[in-house]
Amino acid sequence: MSVLCKSSLRDYWSLRLIIHTPYAASLGMSRDRFLALLTMFHLNNNDAKVATGQPGYDPLFKIRLVIDTLVTKFHDAYTLEEQLTINEAICPF
Repeated sequence: MSVLCKSSLRDYWSLRLIIHTPYAASLGMSRDRFLALLTMFHLNNNDAKVATGQPGYDPLFKIRLVIDTLVTKFHDAYTLEEQLTINEAICPF
């Protein structure tokens, strides 16, 4: 989905000739099954979410657990050395 961007998730399963993509349907998961799983997939408890504008509000609340885990794993896997070279090719990143 990041390689072939469409305007709607439903378009990946569309049979309309102009936007048809056979790959999504060939995976063996129907559109309705995918959308049902997507609506029920949560990484955090929504009841603990702090409202926008309130103290402690976190805009990344829904994925905070994943982000914190990744940061910890990345830190454990790679430690910056004393000498690090940054050139103009990686500055935009």
